[in-house]
Amino acid sequence: MDFLTFVLLLAAGMVCGVVNVVGGGGSLLALPVLLALGLPAPVANGTNRLAILFQDIAALTSFRKKGQFDWREGWPYSLPVVAGALVGAWLAALYLTEMVMNIAILVLVVGMIAALFFQPGKWTGAAGEKRAGRPRFTDKVLFFLIGVYGGFIQAGFTYLVLAVFVLKTGIGMVRADALKLFLNLLILPVALVIFFWHHQIDWLYGLVLGVGSALGGYGGVRFVTVWSPRLIRSLLLVLLLLSALYIIFVRL
Repeated sequence: MDFLTFVLLLAAGMVCGVVNVVGGGGSLLALPVLLALGLPAPVANGTNRLAILFQDIAALTSFRKKGQFDWREGWPYSLPVVAGALVGAWLAALYLTEMVMNIAILVLVVGMIAALFFQPGKWTGAAGEKRAGRPRFTDKVLFFLIGVYGGFIQAGFTYLVLAVFVLKTGIGMVRADALKLFLNLLILPVALVIFFWHHQIDWLYGLVLGVGSALGGYGGVRFVTVWSPRLIRSLLLVLLLLSALYIIFVRL
């Protein structure tokens, strides 16, 4: 690895770490960077998971220190998400192509833009102290499907989790941010084992990207815990719009 590649991966990781904590979708930057460095789509997809593992551990550590994360809230949702991720990662290892990846992410991004305008009061309300309740059967099915997507691509998985927690359970943005990272952390080992089995991880690139992501994730928590929910929603909308434009005009 040359110095320029090292700096690019480290910088991309830091930006992705901040973006993933603030709203989500940092993988929409990381994946194109890895693809531009010559990694095939399945290897870029697997390598990105390694970096996100570092980011989630750092961010959750910071959330816990600030009293905004309790793993017991997310645990009831973990089984359907992990089961779905197992299915999704297996499908990705066998069938994922760059075109499929881009189209799936674009559909998700457009859907999330629409979701931000649905019940805006829940996105911007001060429900930070409300905790996630026990999932119903429909919730478990929904989180299983979200897990399938997360195992398949990863990019945008946290958008879906964030939307469901905010719109369906009514908890605040900051607590939902922490829970989405917790569920994301749970599906990563499942996906990594499958990608490792299929030799679809570049360990050196993943470790450098992961160090940057950890730094960005830890720092990103400092932003979301002091910003207003209204500001976070606005930034999330901007990130989604930029992601959609990038995929339409650059990736497709």
